[in-house]
Amino acid sequence: MMLWIAIGLLTALAVAAIAWPLRQARGQAAADRRDYGLEVYKAQLQEIERDLSSGVLSADQASAARLEVQRRLLAESHRPPAASGIARGLPLYRAFGLAVIGGILPLGAVMLYLALGSPGAPDMPLVSRQAEFAAVAQGTESLETEIASLRQRLTEQPGDLEGWLALGETLRALERYADSAEAYRRAAHISSDPDTLSAYAEALIFAQNGTVPVEASTILTQVLEQAPGEPRARYYLGIAEEQAGRPREALEYWVSLEADSPPDAPWRAMLTARIEKTAAEAGIPLAGMRAEAAEAAAARRARMTASGPSQAEIEAAQQMSAEERAAFVQSMVGRLAERLKEQPEDVEGWLRLGRAYEVLNRRDDAIAAYGEAARVAPDRVDVLLAQAHAQFPPGSFTGDLPAPFLAIMQRVQELSPEHPEALFFLGQAAAQSGDSATARRFWTRLLAAVPADSPLHAELTQRLNALPN
Repeated sequence: MMLWIAIGLLTALAVAAIAWPLRQARGQAAADRRDYGLEVYKAQLQEIERDLSSGVLSADQASAARLEVQRRLLAESHRPPAASGIARGLPLYRAFGLAVIGGILPLGAVMLYLALGSPGAPDMPLVSRQAEFAAVAQGTESLETEIASLRQRLTEQPGDLEGWLALGETLRALERYADSAEAYRRAAHISSDPDTLSAYAEALIFAQNGTVPVEASTILTQVLEQAPGEPRARYYLGIAEEQAGRPREALEYWVSLEADSPPDAPWRAMLTARIEKTAAEAGIPLAGMRAEAAEAAAARRARMTASGPSQAEIEAAQQMSAEERAAFVQSMVGRLAERLKEQPEDVEGWLRLGRAYEVLNRRDDAIAAYGEAARVAPDRVDVLLAQAHAQFPPGSFTGDLPAPFLAIMQRVQELSPEHPEALFFLGQAAAQSGDSATARRFWTRLLAAVPADSPLHAELTQRLNALPN
């Protein structure tokens, strides 16, 4: 029995040791890019001060230029690791990867031991066992020290999203699910993006030994409103339906997810096995459900690509003159706009149209397109930010922030109370209106989330010190 306890402890330590660098590596390359960008913006701020001192810039021009650099600093310091279609699925892949590390790897080790070792051999002497257990305890103590250090840093920087995510994932690897859920809750308070919310809901489910609580179901429903294809949300909402005694509704979630999943998706085999087991137990035929799901999945893929050029069109565009290529782009944008008249609930389509209009410098059309996206998905922070940036594009040097822009930022702050861009601009608006108390409240909260060595930290400190008492 003591041997198995030691194996369990060593396994938890090994999984945590592997999970930690997985989390750390996730943002390393992006961190390097952020550091470079922050240095560039720091130099730009210094150059603005030199130009102001030499009379090249007026006070108003310098103030506007500083605002623009600070805006870029906000975006750079809060920039998440670069995401692609594959990268967005990484949290799910890491979960399955950790399952393999935590389950299959130790199981394989035990099987190898049973095959080649001597499970019936006499016990080791007590002194040897005590030495081994002391080593295990020392490793556990070291890991707890690292966790305590991270907790202390988060106390000082409560707005550090990556820190809360790292803590949540480490505690989950150690099977401390309630503590993990609390860490993810703090992360979700900072960012309501689908990945963070899904991780929080998943931790709540783990804390309930696989039962999907009402809070997790509510969060996962919100995730699907933001990202209808998110696989974890669809899977766990299916489990919630099954646990509520509604196997057909559970199968609808799972069969749809199965149809959307690529053949090599790491969850595909497990999902298919669960579908077939549930269908067999409930006596529900699968052929019709799978045919309908496959047809719906094909239609979704067709909608995603309908507005894009074919390979032949791309090759033809490469041979066009500049004028012909511009006309070709305009026709593609027009085609997308026409499709959205028939499918007005396609939020991703509206976002693509808004970006296309921005590229074409059709600002009013971009604002209208992003407005449609916000109508369809009023609680998606990324959609609201796209709409806000169209209202007040980077590079807009103006003394007063546009009212529509501020209204959107207020909504962003309601959905994501610690969002840095919302805190910055709401503080800026309050300062401009003479409400120093409100400006100080917003900027103080933002300052707590900004690294002390960041030039943005110095700028915020300067702004706070300049506020009238």
